[in-house]
Amino acid sequence: MVYIACRGIMYDMDGTLVDTTVCVESAWKQKASQYGLDGDELIKHIHGRKCLETLREFFPPECHSEEFAKDFENEFVNVTEGIRAIPGTHDALSALSTDMWAVVTSASRMWAQTRMNQVGLPAPKVMIAADDVKKGKPDPEGFLAAAKALDISIEGFVVFEDAVNGVKAAIEAGCMVIGVVTTTTKEALLEAGCVYAINDLTEVKVVKRGCYLTIELDRSEPPSFPPRKRR
Repeated sequence: MVYIACRGIMYDMDGTLVDTTVCVESAWKQKASQYGLDGDELIKHIHGRKCLETLREFFPPECHSEEFAKDFENEFVNVTEGIRAIPGTHDALSALSTDMWAVVTSASRMWAQTRMNQVGLPAPKVMIAADDVKKGKPDPEGFLAAAKALDISIEGFVVFEDAVNGVKAAIEAGCMVIGVVTTTTKEALLEAGCVYAINDLTEVKVVKRGCYLTIELDRSEPPSFPPRKRR
């Protein structure tokens, strides 16, 4: 058993708390088809980044506006095919007081709130979404903003992430990261800097002890420790 002490936890949303993989990848493939793009190649690049950033990198100029990105999200935010809470999520969040966790997501606030509500997850006290930052992941801006909002030192957080861009952002901010193997392979998550990689949140138990948390992982192998940033 592995025990990790921390002051707070930050979660990505898509692929970490809520499994939206089926509908998200389907929507991007449909949009790619409309513009003559290779959908299978495109979905290799969509996870862990803002919708608008993906549109601006891969789609023609008429798709580069914030209005276009918002309309695109509105097209399929109520499509619930394959949507489910990642196993163990309800128990993990119920163990935490609202001032000890946050959601930091590359999705818009509308998208994140809707998806969490669709699977019955509680709304976080602090959510930093794509709307709230100038630079998306892998920039650490979102994680730093969430730590400030919760008034906890960034080094006191453990982050759960499923995408390489998110892992890089969290490490750059100064956090320890546990990978969730949903949209990315275990090998890629560990290579990006995760100390451990889990299949879902049933493999984690969070225990509150005063103003501290203990994360319990059923693991025997040693962690893969990347260099941690100091701020």
